[in-house]
Amino acid sequence: MFSDVICPVNNNKINKNLSRVTVFINASLLALYVITGMPLLVALVALDYGIRAIWKPEYSPLRWVALQIVNVLNIPEKEMDQAPKLFASRVGFLFAFASLIFVPISMPVSLVVAGILTVFAYADSVLDFCVGCITYTYIVLPFYQYLGIRSKA
Repeated sequence: MFSDVICPVNNNKINKNLSRVTVFINASLLALYVITGMPLLVALVALDYGIRAIWKPEYSPLRWVALQIVNVLNIPEKEMDQAPKLFASRVGFLFAFASLIFVPISMPVSLVVAGILTVFAYADSVLDFCVGCITYTYIVLPFYQYLGIRSKA
């Protein structure tokens, strides 16, 4: 089923290991939010995903922390295309922002949304299983095809 997965491509290269450590930090903060219910944690995650998804990943505070960890642990650089991680950051931002919006409306809904994102983020960071690529292949591309829009993938 997953052998025909297509990830978005933009030919910009990033360090895959740095990205995975960054996402692991995000997932850990989200897990702490789900356990403690402290809205500041999901706000930090939403802000960080927003910086990486909309602005420049280099300015992400959690990426900076991850870079320090990668350097201290001497984790080797492994290049990959940026587009799958950019797509995942955008989806992560939407989930984190939705969770933040639900804090004053319905804390249980906020925690469920954050919990789902936590599972996706841990799957990406620990198992190298990109839910974003699955979503792109089975939802985004068919939608583009339905609308008659050509995809760059």
